[in-house]
Amino acid sequence: MATDVFHMDANGVRISAHRSVFGEHTYATRNIQSVDRVEDKGVRWPGMGTLFIGLVIVAVGFVLQHTITLMIGAVAVLSGSLNLSRKRPRYGIRITTQRGPVYVLASRDKRYVELVADALLRAVSVAHRGRTTEREELETGEARGPERAPAAEAPAQRRGGRPTRRRRRR
Repeated sequence: MATDVFHMDANGVRISAHRSVFGEHTYATRNIQSVDRVEDKGVRWPGMGTLFIGLVIVAVGFVLQHTITLMIGAVAVLSGSLNLSRKRPRYGIRITTQRGPVYVLASRDKRYVELVADALLRAVSVAHRGRTTEREELETGEARGPERAPAAEAPAQRRGGRPTRRRRRR
């Protein structure tokens, strides 16, 4: 059975119906309960305050015809404008799993975050839809087709946790 890939890119993000990979972290898509887009606008008041104080100092330097005061004001204006230029909003994705909320992606590109969030929402809906059809089949005792093995003959799978370390024999 082929795995449907909803999104894959060069940043290490790969979203399918079974797994969602964000860099080094992998989440089972069926365990994701909700997907939220978040926005961090940043704190802009320090830059605005520095810019305003710098403009006042520049005006005082012009009135008093004091060169050092004028230069200090110019430095404050430059500092405030640089601070404001760096405070662009950042967008991200927060998923909720059984362990709690996790921030999985952050970017300054709003369109990229929306694209990944939409792909993740589609994958989660497909994974949950698949889980409900499997539950219904187990409750009714029906199998989908010849490729579906009975539950008693399926090998037991290890659930959760980290894999154990294996030592090499010498």
